[in-house]
Amino acid sequence: MIKFKFISVFIIIFLLMCCARTEFSDVITMEEFKSRVLADDTIVLDVRTEEEFYGPLGHIEGATLIPIDELADRMNELSSVKDKTIYIVCRSGNRSSRGKDILNANDFTAVNVDGGMLAWDALTDE
Repeated sequence: MIKFKFISVFIIIFLLMCCARTEFSDVITMEEFKSRVLADDTIVLDVRTEEEFYGPLGHIEGATLIPIDELADRMNELSSVKDKTIYIVCRSGNRSSRGKDILNANDFTAVNVDGGMLAWDALTDE
């Protein structure tokens, strides 16, 4: 009888833990972003420098440019999209990861697009 109760409790705890795994993923691959997420109304924030944004790798059409060094001081520019998911890109995914952390710490919903514009460029060349 005790063994049955123990197994029942274990099963209940296991099922509750499985059901609770609805956590938000804050990183996405560029391939998944480009094929499943990117649309006309997707909010894209580019945290590279202006030179990079207009440079050889280009930028995603419709992206907002706020360099990572200015993001903390310019978050108010994103207040109109605070209720939406913001996808953040940079050259490779490092600065966008920092940008994601800054925005998420300030009650935004932000996702790092891993691989950045290098991955975008590689997918474009295929």
